[in-house]
Amino acid sequence: MSASAVPHSGVAARRPFGKHRHDGDPLASSAVLVALVHARGPLDAARVRPFVDELDGSIDAGATSLLVDLSLVDEVTTAGLNGLLAARQRMLAAGGRIAVVLPPRLRRRFQALDLERRFELASSRLHAARLLGLVGEDEAGPNGRARGPVGRHARAA
Repeated sequence: MSASAVPHSGVAARRPFGKHRHDGDPLASSAVLVALVHARGPLDAARVRPFVDELDGSIDAGATSLLVDLSLVDEVTTAGLNGLLAARQRMLAAGGRIAVVLPPRLRRRFQALDLERRFELASSRLHAARLLGLVGEDEAGPNGRARGPVGRHARAA
């Protein structure tokens, strides 16, 4: 499991992405900080702690958009779902958004549990980035991939 987030170690050290004020001060921008957390294998009670730690670390780092890629996860147990739901609550409390990339089998399970009302469910990272408003339909290249960075350090205006 790994997470990537734009560093958020303080206002002076932060280089936020987004629209700058008219006076050009880059520290006074309206930033969207994006974190990508992904996991693989089963997401069960024995393996959920590192996943939850990555989610919490991303939120603590100031992420306002969280893209959780579970496309390589075999199974999500109650422990994994509880970790996701806790992250969702923290993101909502901070005014953030969360999208989850799922393979078709897990997507059906999330829908059966009525979790599509709680999460933006996506079929790919690009789809999740679109759901989070990070890229538009016209920003995909001819191969359907985003033209800009969507993975490690995605930016949004």
